Amino acid sequence: AEPKAECEIISFSDLTQERLAA
Repeated sequence: AEPKAECEIISFSDLTQERLAA
């Protein structure tokens, strides 16, 4: 897996958590 892909996955996960917490 490319480091960039992992970063995108982490970013997506963070956004999802923020939406759920909102």
